[in-house]
Amino acid sequence: MAFHSLRILLLLLVAVAWQSSSTDVLFQSGQPIPPGHKAANDATRQAEQVEPPATSHPTVTAAEVQQQADELLSLAQQVHTDTQRAAQGLVAKDLKDKLKRIEKLSKKLRDELEL
Repeated sequence: MAFHSLRILLLLLVAVAWQSSSTDVLFQSGQPIPPGHKAANDATRQAEQVEPPATSHPTVTAAEVQQQADELLSLAQQVHTDTQRAAQGLVAKDLKDKLKRIEKLSKKLRDELEL
């Protein structure tokens, strides 16, 4: 009797193992998976487990940020002085260049500080 129970248990284990291995081969409707679909499904499962790459930002030091902020402050003060002189009729030649440099520096600082 024990041999018979062992044999039934062994058959059940084989049936369960076969059923779990055949789930990749069949759809739920019982139709075979067309060629290439299994590979695509496996690739999708693997892609879902991969972490997206971390965005890499250029590494800047606090000293570089401070230097850029100091330059921005200096330019802003120069532009302030130049606009006061412009009210008197004296327009600085490099005013436009200073304003462009202020734009570039402020954008760079925003990007580096991720604001």
